[in-house]
Amino acid sequence: MSTVKRVSGDYTVQTINAGDLVTLQSTNVNIVGNLTVTGNAVLTGNINADKIFNGTTSVEIPTINGNITFNPGGVSNIMVVSPTGTSFAGTVAFAGNVDAGNINTTGGVYTTNAAGAGNVSIVNGNMLVSYSSNATSNQNIRFQDANTAVTTLGSNIGSIEWFTSDATGAAARITARIRAVYEDVNGNANIQIQTGSTATPTTRITVIGSSGNVGIANAAPLHTLAVTGTVFASGNVTSAANISGANLITAGLATVTGNIQGGNLRTVGLISATGNVNSGNVISLGVVSAGSAGITATGNVRGGNVNSDDRISATGNVTGANLVATLGVFSGNLSATANTVTSNISVSGNSYGTGIGVENVVWQPTTVAFNSVSQANVGVLGFLALAGSSYKYEAYMPILPAGGTTTGFSTYFDAGTCYYTIEAQTTQTSAFSTSTSNVSGTTAATQAMTGVTPRTVRIQGTIYSAGNANVAIQAQTSVSNIDIQSGSYLTYTRLS
Repeated sequence: MSTVKRVSGDYTVQTINAGDLVTLQSTNVNIVGNLTVTGNAVLTGNINADKIFNGTTSVEIPTINGNITFNPGGVSNIMVVSPTGTSFAGTVAFAGNVDAGNINTTGGVYTTNAAGAGNVSIVNGNMLVSYSSNATSNQNIRFQDANTAVTTLGSNIGSIEWFTSDATGAAARITARIRAVYEDVNGNANIQIQTGSTATPTTRITVIGSSGNVGIANAAPLHTLAVTGTVFASGNVTSAANISGANLITAGLATVTGNIQGGNLRTVGLISATGNVNSGNVISLGVVSAGSAGITATGNVRGGNVNSDDRISATGNVTGANLVATLGVFSGNLSATANTVTSNISVSGNSYGTGIGVENVVWQPTTVAFNSVSQANVGVLGFLALAGSSYKYEAYMPILPAGGTTTGFSTYFDAGTCYYTIEAQTTQTSAFSTSTSNVSGTTAATQAMTGVTPRTVRIQGTIYSAGNANVAIQAQTSVSNIDIQSGSYLTYTRLS
């Protein structure tokens, strides 16, 4: 039997007592219109409905077996699923952004926005990736690119950023970032570590994906480690092969089993190599030591002790306390405060020393066209006599007169006592005429040179001075000039 109750206005079913129940008991309760509940509705069965709503906020299943649509109608468009957190056992997909304190899921978090790249923004929260078993290798944060072809090299694939909301200085900005960018059309990626105080951070370190090369301030490193700028090491720098570069500067030791090669090598410790030491300048406060290949510098070699199993070669100076080279020392200037032990010494500049018994040689490298009616210095033939020391010296000068002229030769000294002897030829085959003097810059005798054939002048002497004294070979002519030939030389040796 069925009964239909129809009411044209409102219809209220009200219990007398507060705890009384109104029970609709049936296999199916069908409400054709809308059901509005101002209190609580307790159901022990199911609700079969298209939409549950309150104002503009609704939960809707538009079609049978369809998706659930949540439509928050609040001002902030916020849907609170649970005040203490939400756990999803499967995949959660978002078409926009995910802003959260904590996201806990045993599956994955996949986001895509209208631009094709989603964001996971964590503000004052944490992202925790944990795994319940010991298989820690399965914990990943993945940036998955849907592109099947690379069209723009260097474009960003994914990044982890640190953002500051600074209201002063450079204002809100990305202060640090680790990102991957396309290296090539095969999808290989470079890793960039970026920092900065401006709106766009600067790449500081680049790791090349295909080669594994690392660049510091170098965007395209061609070696395993490439540094653009200065590298400082407070300790030891050790290499099993070659060290090549512009400058090598260390506060510790430079020790290699191969070669040391660079523009300039400088250390306050030791430079030691079993191979070559090649550079512009080699400077060490300690020992400079090389193996069988020797020490070669286009500049200077300077060290406490300079040792080579082969040779020491420099176009500049070689300076040290002890110089030891098995096959010779080749340099512009050679200076040793202690010992020089070698088979050969080849000097392209001057060879000199301040020790007793050290012979110093001054070469006249070019021919001097000399013409002066008074005594004047001849080329570079001169030296400095140190205070309190005595020296012997000898000058040898091949002469080629330009015509008949009267010549005179002397020794100039601005301090001390000097005795010298002048020997000169008036013709190519004549005997030497000899004269002596102890007066600075004053010729003891003149020689009337005739013709244009070569002849020789020789000056020998000794000097002692309580203070430093400048010593120089001088000459004068009367009419024509004389050409003092290249290869003329002056030797001087300290005696005491």
